[in-house]
Amino acid sequence: MNKPNYDNLMLSAIAALDGKKPKLLLHVCCAPCATYCLTQLLQHFDVTMYFSNDNVMPQSEWEHRLSEVRRLVDLVNDGKFAVQAAFPLKLVVKDYAVDEYLQVAQGLELEPEGGARCKACFSLRLGGAAKYAEQNGFGYFATTLTVSPYKNSFVLNEIGASLATDVVKWLPTDFKKRNGYLTSVKLCAEYQIYRQHFCGCVFEQ
Repeated sequence: MNKPNYDNLMLSAIAALDGKKPKLLLHVCCAPCATYCLTQLLQHFDVTMYFSNDNVMPQSEWEHRLSEVRRLVDLVNDGKFAVQAAFPLKLVVKDYAVDEYLQVAQGLELEPEGGARCKACFSLRLGGAAKYAEQNGFGYFATTLTVSPYKNSFVLNEIGASLATDVVKWLPTDFKKRNGYLTSVKLCAEYQIYRQHFCGCVFEQ
């Protein structure tokens, strides 16, 4: 079975907006991944980033990543980013709750990266994003995770689509397409954004 081209599906969804700019909740794992994603979204949506990463350990690393996300928001809103936003970029931060991640990872500690533990982690974070989006008047939700060459875009989009409702649509993406990951690396160098070298999960360090 041929897998869908999620990048083309995203472009088609944007074209279908016909100039309208609905509210989009973008689950953000870190500032480096968010850079390229924002270049694709800021001119088409009213974007709020949702920082929800209970898998990141220790808490000092979580705080470091959050500080870089905040700095990225400031870059965008100060007009210093590569793309001008149609609306001010906003940020919502879910309180750090590592116990929630450890609970869904229980029994999956020895799974390889990309396996059942990662899928449970994706479901936890995207599920929270979908719930927040529905409760707060968003028309769409998406995630920056698909920009990573280490994350399975098919799995992420399957989970996201399963969480969509009549109220909130899932925006299919594969941000690693069109050199998205390489562009994110270049943007991080340009803006001196901290790039971590592990996903954050204690089981993969």
